[in-house]
Amino acid sequence: MDERQKMQHLFQFDLWCTNTLVDLVTENAPFKEQETCISLLSHIINAQKIWYRRVIKSSTENEVGIWDDHDLEILKSKARKANQKWMDFIADHEVDLNTEIHYQNSNGASFNNTVWEICNHLIIHGQHHRAQISLFLRNCDIKPPAIDYIHFARMSKSAELLN
Repeated sequence: MDERQKMQHLFQFDLWCTNTLVDLVTENAPFKEQETCISLLSHIINAQKIWYRRVIKSSTENEVGIWDDHDLEILKSKARKANQKWMDFIADHEVDLNTEIHYQNSNGASFNNTVWEICNHLIIHGQHHRAQISLFLRNCDIKPPAIDYIHFARMSKSAELLN
């Protein structure tokens, strides 16, 4: 796998994790921390949209607030759309993953980071909040799913063997 394919693989992992958690939240609804879990899942998706808008410097991409909540029923669709934009962007061979992006954060401070660093941030950011969701689930006596990377890697290898 080249660098571009590895990054796409991590975005596939990210989407798989989010979908797995959305399914579990849906199956167990309603529960005490459900709204908190939905809020964190929405936040993960919103961050991907906000960063995408920054990277492509678009004024036509819909703005979204970092903590805007989405309905549980549309979370998977929103996650898939946000993920697909990143997958397509990374697949574009005219995009240099080492290009520095100049942007302002939500507080107006200016920064520079490479596309590669931003992509890595999104994957790690998502996993950070999914760990929080797992804790909220456990506190509600709901067994969190196995969404560590290694579970996805094993599943991916099994799928490759079947093809």
